[in-house]
Parts: sequence; structure tokens; C-alpha cells
Amino acid sequence: MERRATKVHGEGRTVVEVGQVRFGHDPFPVIAGPCAVESEEQISRVAEAVAGAGASVLRGGAFKHGTSPYAFRGLGDEAVMMLVRAGHRVGLPTVTQVLEPRDVAPVADRVDMIEIHSGSMQNFELLREAGRAGKPVLLRRGPSATIDEWLWAAEYLLAEGNDDVILVERGIRTFGSSVYDMLDISSVPTLRELSHLPVLVDPSHASGGASKVPPLALAAQGVGADGLIVEVHPDPDRARTEGPRQLDPPQFDELMATLGVNRMRAHIDMVDREIVRLLGRRQELALEIGRMKAARGLPVHDPARERELLDIIREEAERHGIRADHAEELFVAVLAESRRLQEEMRARERC
Repeated sequence: MERRATKVHGEGRTVVEVGQVRFGHDPFPVIAGPCAVESEEQISRVAEAVAGAGASVLRGGAFKHGTSPYAFRGLGDEAVMMLVRAGHRVGLPTVTQVLEPRDVAPVADRVDMIEIHSGSMQNFELLREAGRAGKPVLLRRGPSATIDEWLWAAEYLLAEGNDDVILVERGIRTFGSSVYDMLDISSVPTLRELSHLPVLVDPSHASGGASKVPPLALAAQGVGADGLIVEVHPDPDRARTEGPRQLDPPQFDELMATLGVNRMRAHIDMVDREIVRLLGRRQELALEIGRMKAARGLPVHDPARERELLDIIREEAERHGIRADHAEELFVAVLAESRRLQEEMRARERC
């Protein structure tokens, strides 16, 4: 059955994995970085700052869309490589915008996620190329686009077989003159009703200034957004694009604390997730051993082998400063589950 951006009866929400973060599942991941990559030093400083504050993905503009043809157009391929190097240094996946269909494949080969600029939301050939690129895609809402038009743009990505699409609300055009665009915060709950796709909010572009980014970010969190995109620059006053709307590192750090996102909690979440993955791998190996035992007519339960393993676990626990009794208790439960699975497997094979 074809995948649609709108919900169908009984359809669950999409979870998009980028590196180790899962949009639509993890608690409020934040993508952060400068509006434009300007130099190796600039993106490195930002990468260290946002990673230290708990951001999940590093973002930076390599190709720029400007209302003026004389505005800074980005450093192109050179910026992509700077972004990727900075992300590797701090252990964060990376995302950047693509503006032309010809740029999609080479950029997708380097970064972990690609982004469609709001001005390109209805560039259908670009969407088709992005859909075929094999990478998750951030799809920004156009400044004059209705929600239906936005979802139809997402359809172009899904129609190419790419289910890893994330919608980004970044503001729509209004009659006011104080800001370029106004954040449509109501789009978040509306999209959660209409679509299964994760929804992020970019409060930077619609803020009109850095001081308004935190309240808009909190509003996004309050209405159920799946995360944020926040622009961060080491020296916003000297930024080549969107300077007034970008946070400096201390402001970003304060925002993350206000949102309840911090580096240590994010690291603990990653460790816990890795523990579960290892338990899953151990379970697969236990079933393989169970099949070998069954083929040789050996019993499921081998008390001597289990005692030997538990002694090894106690010794390893003490070596890492973990209470041995606590580690043994955990592994007694793991071993009991392995026996249960092996016995169930034998019972199925006897039927």
C-alpha cells in the first residue's frame, strides 16, 4: 500500500532516525547551528557549544537562498565539508539545505539528513531528487503555503519511497511589518491530527529577534511539537546572514536548560538505548545456542555454566565500581529470560 503524508485509519506515527536520535519518539530533540557556515573556526565553535548544551543534530547552511541577489550565497561544497568535519569532532549527525536538484546526491553522500528550504517547498523536481536520495528529509513550510499544500509537497518525497520525512513549521507571511514571517503555532496540533509525520518548529526565522526565540520555543514545546531547529552563532552581531535572529552560545545554553534538555540526560538516554540494543543481540545469540543444544539433545538449563557466567559478571562489575550483588541480580533476570525463550522455541518446534 502506498504511504501517504496524511493519516489513514489505525496508522501510527512515523519515527525518523538520524544517527542515534529518533524524531517522533525521543523527548524533544533539538537541531542547532548557524544560519550559514562561514568558516572552519565558526562552525567548530558552534558545534562544540551546541553539543555541550545537549543538541541532537548539527545544522549549518552551505547553499543560501536570499531575497537579494547580492546577499551572501554560502560557501557551497566547502561549507558542507566544514559542517561534516565539525559534526564528526563533536559526535553529532549533520544536516544542511539543498537548493538545486543537482546538489542533492553529492550532499546526501556526506551529511546525515538533507533539508528543503521554505522557498523550494514546491520545487517538485528537487523534491523528487531528495525523495530518492536515501536520507531523511526536513521539509520546511513555504511562507505562503497552506497546510494542504505543505502535505502535498511531502507526498512528493514519500512517493519516491522515502518514509523518513519531517515537517518544519518556520512561519508564514502576514500583514505585519515587525517580522518577516509569523509563527503559525496552531499548525503543530493541526498536523498531529492530520499527519503521521514528525513536526518540528523553527522559532528563529519568525522571531524578529533573539529575545523572542525562547518564548516561541516554549510555545512549540507546549503545543506538542516533536522538537526544534534553533540558529546559533558564536557572534551574531558579525554574522553574514540572519544575525539578529541567532542565539549566541550562552543564550542557547540557557534555552536548553529552560526546555529541560541537557547534555548529561541525553547521554544517559543514549547509553540506556545501547544497553537495550545489546540485550537484543544477546537474546539472538541465546536463541542460536538454544538451537544447538536442542540439536545435540542437551538440556536448556546448565546450572554450572550459569554460575561460571555470574562469577565473571561479579568480577567485571567490581572492576568498574558497580556493586557485584546488583549486577548479579540483573543477570539472573537476563538468564531466566533466555531460558524462557529457549523453552518456548523448543515447544514450537515440537508442535
